Amino acid sequence: MKVFLTGATGYVGSLVGEQLQAAGHTVVGLARTEASADKLRQRGIEPLFGNLRDTETLAQAARAADGVIHTAFIHDFSDIEGAVKVEQTAIATFIDALAGSGKPFVATSGTGLLGDTGDRIIDDSETIIPKDALASRAAAEQAILQAAHQNIRSIALRLPIFVYGRGSSQFLPILIQDAQQAGVARFIEPGDYQYSVIHVDDVAKLYVLALEKGQAGAVYHAVSESGISIKAIAEAIARLLGCPVKGMSKEEAIESWGLSLTTFFSIHNQVSCTRAETDLGWRPEIETTIVEDIEFGSYRRAQWQN
Repeated sequence: MKVFLTGATGYVGSLVGEQLQAAGHTVVGLARTEASADKLRQRGIEPLFGNLRDTETLAQAARAADGVIHTAFIHDFSDIEGAVKVEQTAIATFIDALAGSGKPFVATSGTGLLGDTGDRIIDDSETIIPKDALASRAAAEQAILQAAHQNIRSIALRLPIFVYGRGSSQFLPILIQDAQQAGVARFIEPGDYQYSVIHVDDVAKLYVLALEKGQAGAVYHAVSESGISIKAIAEAIARLLGCPVKGMSKEEAIESWGLSLTTFFSIHNQVSCTRAETDLGWRPEIETTIVEDIEFGSYRRAQWQN
C-alpha cells in the first residue's frame, strides 16, 4: 500500500520507512527542508514538503494515501505544552481527512503518559486513565482511539521512555552529553527508578505489523526488557565515557535539566506487551540489552566518542 509517513527522517521514522519498503509498501515522507527531501529521495522515498503545522498538506497527503503512520513529534522540552498542542492539531487533521475511509492510521504515543507505574507492570490490554502530570499527551491518544468509531482503523503505539539502538535515541544522548559536560554520569537519587526499554529496530517492525494487522482502537506497547534502573543506565554511560557516577536530588536535577526531563528520569515506568504479541505476532528480536549497547555497542561507535 501507499503509506504517508511523518517523521520519515527521524530516529524512529527513518527505520519505519525502511521496514515499510522491505515489506513491499510505497512510502511518501514528510520533509521540512530540501536536505531532508534529498535524504528521502536517496532512500527511494517520495518527499512531500510540509511540517506538522501545515494542516492542509497533512490532510491532502492522508487522503491520497492508503494508510498513515505518524511518528513525528516536536521534542522541545522547554515548551512541551506547545509541542502537545501541535500534536493534537495534527492528529485531529488526520482523523478528519481519514474519517469514513476504513484506512489504517498508526500514531505514536508513549508510556510516559502513564506516569509513575510504581511496582506494577502495565499491560497493553489494560484500560488505563492517566492521572499523572505526564499525561499531557493522553488527550491526543484518546482522540486516536476514538477515531475507530469513525470508520478509521486507528491504532496507538506506546513507546517506552527509553528506545535505544543505532547509537542514538531521544533521551540517551541527553544523558551522555550531560555526562560529557559535567564530567560525571548523573542520575536522580535514589536511582532505583525502573524502566521498560525497546530497541529501535524492533519498534520499526511493530509499526509495520500494526499498519497491516492492527485492530481498530487498539493500544500496543513496544517493550523487550523491564527492570532497568536509571542508575544502571548512568553506570553504563560512566563506563562508556570513563567517568565517575554521581547521584543528585530532584531539586538539583530540575535546576540542570528542567522539570520535564527530571520527571521522565525520576519515575518507575514499566509495561508489558501481551496485545502486541497476541494480535500482531510481534516478538522483539534484538538480543543486545540497553546496558550492553551503551557500554560495548552502537553508542561506543557513535560520533561523540571521536
